[in-house]
Amino acid sequence: MLAINPPQSERISLWPTTTDNKELELKLPTYGSLYSKLKALKLEIVGVEFITHEGEAIGSSPPQWRPYAEQKNIWVHWDAFQLWGQLGNSAYSHKNGLFYDLSKRISYQLSSLSERLKELSLAYRAQLNALRIKDNPELSGRFQDGFTESTYQKFQSFLFESCILRDYLSELVYNFSRSGELREEKEITTAGGLLKLLKKKTDLTDLEAAFLNIMSSDGWLKELGDYRDLVMHSAPISMVNHKLYCIKEVVNLPSDKMVQVVRFPIPKDPGALYKERSRRDDFDRYIRQFELIAKAALEDYGKYDCLQYAHEVTNFLSNLALSCASLSPYKPMVQEFVKSGSGMRSEFKYVSS
Repeated sequence: MLAINPPQSERISLWPTTTDNKELELKLPTYGSLYSKLKALKLEIVGVEFITHEGEAIGSSPPQWRPYAEQKNIWVHWDAFQLWGQLGNSAYSHKNGLFYDLSKRISYQLSSLSERLKELSLAYRAQLNALRIKDNPELSGRFQDGFTESTYQKFQSFLFESCILRDYLSELVYNFSRSGELREEKEITTAGGLLKLLKKKTDLTDLEAAFLNIMSSDGWLKELGDYRDLVMHSAPISMVNHKLYCIKEVVNLPSDKMVQVVRFPIPKDPGALYKERSRRDDFDRYIRQFELIAKAALEDYGKYDCLQYAHEVTNFLSNLALSCASLSPYKPMVQEFVKSGSGMRSEFKYVSS
């Protein structure tokens, strides 16, 4: 769903309209009540687009889109993105090339991750809009159209971007945890390499232990890597064990109103699926057991929905990136531009706490 709060307005409108074609509006007593009003409807907020000046309103500048986190620090992704950019400034000021390079890569990848999440959410909106235009009276069921594969493709792009950030953070831990004591002769630039190294250690710091935990068998970072490996080395996510369809559902709202939503399921246990396909010993079963596989495709609800999973992972990675900032040998700095009689000059200043 899309919630729209026009500038200087006390109301938000919800899109799409209800199943009986009624528009829904909510009144906002205060700006901050936007989030509580939406949560009261049991709607999960994925991201918020802010228009902060005229250029963003008329389209000469992009608006600010920020992932939202249901936690005390709701803008954890934005905070992590800003902080790593500021740490890069500080590393440049102190002439530390490796930390400068890593911090700028992490900041860039946080921005890319946000953009992939936004694109995925827009793909859901496009799919919903297509259903609305077709005016199909059936409120539930499974289907596939031109928007379905596009949505799964955007989810796959998210998987790759998120694992790039995972590897950058792993490289950071290897180089800067305990002031570089983890470093060995062979460089480590991936999560897999860091995992092998941490398994050999016995006296881990809290951050190192956290990495080991989330990269182990039941960890969310391990599962994320399994999904990425599955689509990178085996098959597209929408056909890895059988065809996946978009699922039409409805959400109940107050006053007995209902609104159409969509779910894009993804399979459970990606690690087992990857191992199964890696054996490459029985592709003929997809033909022999065609009817059984087709039936499974029409019954699979999926462990996760693509957008919900991507949103969850974005928040996990954002919190992890914020935690990793503790490894910085410097305090964050901002770059300021000063105009004087001799021209424009820039200088770095520490961020006030």
